[in-house]
Amino acid sequence: MKRFPIGFWNYTTGQLSARDVRDWVDLGMTMANSPEIMVEADDAYKTVIREILDACDEADIKVIVCDRRALWHGASDDPDGYKARFLAAYEDFGRHPAVFGFHVGDEPWDDQAFADSAAAHRVQIETAPELTPFLNYLPYWSGQEETILKASSFTEWVEKTVPEAKLRVLSNDCYCQMNPGEEGVHAYFRNLRTLREAADQTGVSPWTTLLSVGHFKYRCPNENDLRWQLSTAVVSGMEGIMWFFVYERECRINYRLPPIDAFGERTETFNWLARTNKYFLHQFGDFFLRAKRIKTVHVGKAYGGYELFETGKTDDVVLDVTTSDNVPAILSFYELDGKKYVAIVNNSATEDSEMQVHISKSVKSVRQWNFHRQLIPVRDLREQEDRYLACDWHFPGQIKLYCIEF
Repeated sequence: MKRFPIGFWNYTTGQLSARDVRDWVDLGMTMANSPEIMVEADDAYKTVIREILDACDEADIKVIVCDRRALWHGASDDPDGYKARFLAAYEDFGRHPAVFGFHVGDEPWDDQAFADSAAAHRVQIETAPELTPFLNYLPYWSGQEETILKASSFTEWVEKTVPEAKLRVLSNDCYCQMNPGEEGVHAYFRNLRTLREAADQTGVSPWTTLLSVGHFKYRCPNENDLRWQLSTAVVSGMEGIMWFFVYERECRINYRLPPIDAFGERTETFNWLARTNKYFLHQFGDFFLRAKRIKTVHVGKAYGGYELFETGKTDDVVLDVTTSDNVPAILSFYELDGKKYVAIVNNSATEDSEMQVHISKSVKSVRQWNFHRQLIPVRDLREQEDRYLACDWHFPGQIKLYCIEF
């Protein structure tokens, strides 16, 4: 990927054309799921899909092709039959330059589904090694090992699954952060931490799906919620983001206020999500695509089992972090081009805070990564006897990035 992957789930069947790729561009997407391609799709519909792929290629958007012939069902019991189905889908679309890979399936939940999804993933890798299959797993929750995974730990399950399925991307979805109260926030960060730790052990790339539409008990995310989700997921080590979802197909259950409603109209969520994606990609997309994450800790309050920052212990250069009104923060350490970077994120989706990163005077310089991706002097760098204080106000979910040179 030349750009940080940000995409979305797409459940439309026949409603979209190449003209709709303009929505994806305006939303700041660098990835997209194609519309659903049914097994019985005729040549006219396949032509529409190819036109969509052409428009995506022109817009530099990579596409996960959602062709039902590529779904995992029956792949372990009838591998030859599955391979024939996948080859037909690949011949129709797989050689297009916009294609990232094919969708293998969503949320395997039992032994049969795990076996089928692994077998299908293997066939796709062996048949089209230039592509990256996309298989989405359930969110992690405590106790899943015994009930779903049949392993002693999530990491053990990942260590078995990555070589078995030849996974390149380890993706899941998690929406509990949009539930009322803090229990869901703890579960969200536990999911991110567990996913990243398992990825570190196996070398697979961790992705997650975030929420852009209200439903069930999940609230309708506002702009602060969207930004907070994206920022916290990225600094927690996610290397790809998908949004659930963009298009409301019809008014059903209690789904509400997606970016594009059932009438095809852009909602306020569209503008919020567009700004969230575009601001991130413009300022930080290249950095997080290339930088090596070293460590992530929480400040003020630790969620989901993350390490709590300890003054004078967590790092020998960053001595302390203070925030106004005790607003929680996240601190992540990176290396890029031989330089040390520290990202600090306001870990509140509702409160603004002035955040101060206390940096040892042993350093040569402290600079800030600005909106135009330039390293500039810190606007408010306060000097004390033994330290510098890099100070700035953060709105909810805002990232600030400092470069520390020795």
